[in-house]
Amino acid sequence: MNYIEWGSPLPAIDPTLLMDQRLRVLLQACMSHPSFEVVELRRVTGDPDFDLIVVDVGDGAVAPNNAVGIRRRERLALLYNDHSGIPFQVRALRVDFPVTLHQNGIGSDEPKSLCLYELDWDTVERSWTPQKLLASILRWLEKTADGTLHANDQALEHVFYGSGLQLILPYDFTSKAEDPIHTLCLHKAGQTDNRIVLIGTTEQADGDDVQSLPYQVLDLAVKPVAHPPVQSPPFTLGELQERLEQAGSSLASELVQLVRAEAHGGVSSNQGDQRKKILLLVRIPRKRHHDVERVDVAGFLLESDLANLGLALGVLQQTQPGGPAFPFQALGFTEGNDAPSDGWREIGLFPIDVRSAVSRADARRWSGVPAEEGEFRGVLAGVGALGSALADLWTRSGWGCWDYIDPDLVEPHNVVRHVARQIHIGHPKAYVVRALGDAALGEHSAGTRTLHAKANDLDNTEVMETIARAELLVDATTTLAVPRDWSERDVPRTASVFLTPSGLGSVLLLEDATRSIRTADLEAQYYRALIRESWGERHLATEAALRRTGAGCRDRSLVMPAEHIHLHASLLARRLRLQVYHQDARIDAWSSCQDASGVSFHQVPVRMMQHAIRGDWKIYWDDGLEEHLYGMRMQALPNETGGILVGVTDHKLRTIHLVDAFPAPSDSEASPDSFTRGQSGVDASREAVLERTNQMVDYVGEWHSHPPGIGSQPSRLDVALLASLADRLAADGIPAVMLIAAEAGLSISLGSASGC
Repeated sequence: MNYIEWGSPLPAIDPTLLMDQRLRVLLQACMSHPSFEVVELRRVTGDPDFDLIVVDVGDGAVAPNNAVGIRRRERLALLYNDHSGIPFQVRALRVDFPVTLHQNGIGSDEPKSLCLYELDWDTVERSWTPQKLLASILRWLEKTADGTLHANDQALEHVFYGSGLQLILPYDFTSKAEDPIHTLCLHKAGQTDNRIVLIGTTEQADGDDVQSLPYQVLDLAVKPVAHPPVQSPPFTLGELQERLEQAGSSLASELVQLVRAEAHGGVSSNQGDQRKKILLLVRIPRKRHHDVERVDVAGFLLESDLANLGLALGVLQQTQPGGPAFPFQALGFTEGNDAPSDGWREIGLFPIDVRSAVSRADARRWSGVPAEEGEFRGVLAGVGALGSALADLWTRSGWGCWDYIDPDLVEPHNVVRHVARQIHIGHPKAYVVRALGDAALGEHSAGTRTLHAKANDLDNTEVMETIARAELLVDATTTLAVPRDWSERDVPRTASVFLTPSGLGSVLLLEDATRSIRTADLEAQYYRALIRESWGERHLATEAALRRTGAGCRDRSLVMPAEHIHLHASLLARRLRLQVYHQDARIDAWSSCQDASGVSFHQVPVRMMQHAIRGDWKIYWDDGLEEHLYGMRMQALPNETGGILVGVTDHKLRTIHLVDAFPAPSDSEASPDSFTRGQSGVDASREAVLERTNQMVDYVGEWHSHPPGIGSQPSRLDVALLASLADRLAADGIPAVMLIAAEAGLSISLGSASGC
């Protein structure tokens, strides 16, 4: 068996002869392992010098006569070189050791290198031991021999190893490249000591960075390639052709046709742009089980311009030395054959690392978003601090194709919490968020609309058309107007999200799929939870200070760090994304601690809604409130009982949402046929409601019960009481609600100063 004589032998198998202590420890592990036999120690001179431990390895696990060509006992060299990415390396010394999957790139004439680690050395080093290295070697040999080292669910290996020059192609390059008139423009994105990054676009970039790049792009497609071993990169066109032939493909005939087409009008090798070197992109379809799984793009920088490449291929000729080169049909050359001369094979090339920009599908896959959940049309109304953060999160995860509606411009103070930058001040927020979203991924959401308008401007045709085509509406406007106005209209399913005034809390209100419970209904039920639950005491408290942002009386903004925005935007974005695929409605709330020591989640049960129309007013309540009223009635029997009602009144929409009912004050007078509400504690209860709900919920009327056998319709005394209530509330222009809970059901009456 022939082995590579790498380096020079040391005089003995003596640990003290090794230059590096780490290699000495590895030698001791080899000498103690029953499956490793130390053959000799060697030293390779270079920059720097390094030592080798030469071992024969085999534990009987490698199948005899396997198809891959791994022997039951292999000779390997173990080395330590801290000038390489993975300092501990394992090299195969057998001359005819097979080219397999999971080998590292090597220099010319070096022994093949086993790729044992999927992680970088900084991570591997934390748990690395000599014994684990030896176990990894045995596993690599066994699994490579039986073909299971590369898992079925693991991505296909690239055809060639990478290099320091990187090209980022548009996400859809391989599909657009099928168009014979497609173009690819290059510009330099950045450069470090060991890497240059080029960006490829299908549109001309601004500035002179494109013009200054001395590259002419040629791209072509070759026949599909299955699953070859990863190979060292070629350094001539001939080597590239050989690599492709080994994988069952070819380059030459396609290159001939491409050069002939590109040079159809004649090209010069010594004038202007024609002196640009060729950047060759080779599209390689990749097969698994006879089906094309993807298309890889391999890139190479050729040490030639188009004219000299054509001359070397034999498809161009010059009418005079140094003059332009023109296509011709070479004698004896027919289309589909290789070029008639071999001069082109010696043209040098430099491999470049080609990557693709991220598409929306890639974003979903890397974000754990199921593919079928990402392609829907949505409207995000309000792209301020919270809305812009939501837009950024959903864009980066490829979730939804969003239209943006917002009436505001970016103000100077907005950049503290908004995704906008200083350069965006004075621009409409909707346009800024759209532009930043487009810049985040290589693929843009097709057909996105951006409206500098109010989302509840229902007389705006463009707004209504945008809303109508959506599958989901998300309100992040921080106003009451949009979700309430949408609630009263026939629009798609709606979610409303907002931060509490302190920035320490957040809320998600999500309608059910059929919109039988709407955001205004959920708002009222959320308020009832604030009134009743301990977590609601400070949920809407305004703990943040106000600061002036301008001279106007409304030029104020809360003191709130961007940390609060991003914390709750993440919670809301994920929760909505997960819950929107369920049919039921949701009321979810979060409370975070001021010292960032934790976040509490509060889920509020959602109850079914009912409504009644009284004149030009619509009154809403839910079955949770009904149960509460019936419970207080039953507890008071045989006497009547009653108390105050609190709710949300919207004078523009002419709606009243009943939120909660309070029990009878302690100084009330009750009997089986009458009830007179007392006053004890009423004012305190009302003030507590106003404080907990941030002035959103207030007194709207009275409720009382009727005894068994008596219906729920108001008596003459009830009518008189309603008129008295209406007169009392008339000073504030508020109608008065009277609710009667009886054995047979509820009745709701509405009174105003003009009558009931």
